[in-house]
Amino acid sequence: MNWDDCRILLEVDRCGSFLAAGRRLGMSASTVMRRISTLERELGRSVVHRTSHGVQIEAEAHALVEIAAGFEQSLSAHERERAAAIRLSVPDGFGRLAAEAARRCWQQDPTTSVEVSVDSTLVDLAERHADIGLRGGRSTSRVLVQKRVGEISPALFASASYIARHVPSRTLTRAEYPNQHFIGDQHAGRELGPLQWLVARGATVFPFRANTIEARLEAARAGMGIVMYAAGVAPAGLEELVLDAAAPSVPFYVVMHQDLKRVPRMRAMATALTQLFSEHAEAL
Repeated sequence: MNWDDCRILLEVDRCGSFLAAGRRLGMSASTVMRRISTLERELGRSVVHRTSHGVQIEAEAHALVEIAAGFEQSLSAHERERAAAIRLSVPDGFGRLAAEAARRCWQQDPTTSVEVSVDSTLVDLAERHADIGLRGGRSTSRVLVQKRVGEISPALFASASYIARHVPSRTLTRAEYPNQHFIGDQHAGRELGPLQWLVARGATVFPFRANTIEARLEAARAGMGIVMYAAGVAPAGLEELVLDAAAPSVPFYVVMHQDLKRVPRMRAMATALTQLFSEHAEAL
């Protein structure tokens, strides 16, 4: 039994068909089927169950799939370590922090390269779609190690024109939330924490939603509604409202897969992110 055959079985499990697995691997479906048949002969038992909808891994073969996945992750970690590459994932709004963290790591080791993913839909660190990340909220995954680096307290902001028209007192009480317009994230209906708190207080009208903070701030500057942003320093063109009750703060963690916690470059990036988040929080 060789690694290549196990790797093919792993892709079949992920894709659910010989054709899709072949496309991922750059080979024909017939080649995939032949390699799976070879693996079955070597093991002396069936490893896939063919159905009209595709293929499923036999229950007895799941342990082999898990071993193959673990080997693939270890091999990927080894290859990235040799290439000195770090795949960093941060939430929308933290792109500058990520760039500065990369600069600090690069200063320590000029052979290091950093690939940054900035998105509101965060990549899966447990599945190793990124090496290390900054996350709002604690993960429940057992394969991740995480360190709390601080928290951010959100506040509500609006343009001067919106405030003059809709909140002349500049104070937003709970009774007024149903009557206001809010600028929201595209995923606001599924979000926990501050956005859930906003909806719980009666916010129902969202004339504009976007998955980037810059787009949301621009909509607020245009007077379309109230936007949530970190408390302390008002974004240009916006003014902070006084709330009768503060929104819950969001704890942030530096997170990485447990297989990478001893890799020097990952430790250096974790240190840089921790220091920068502290500096960022103090500036608010």
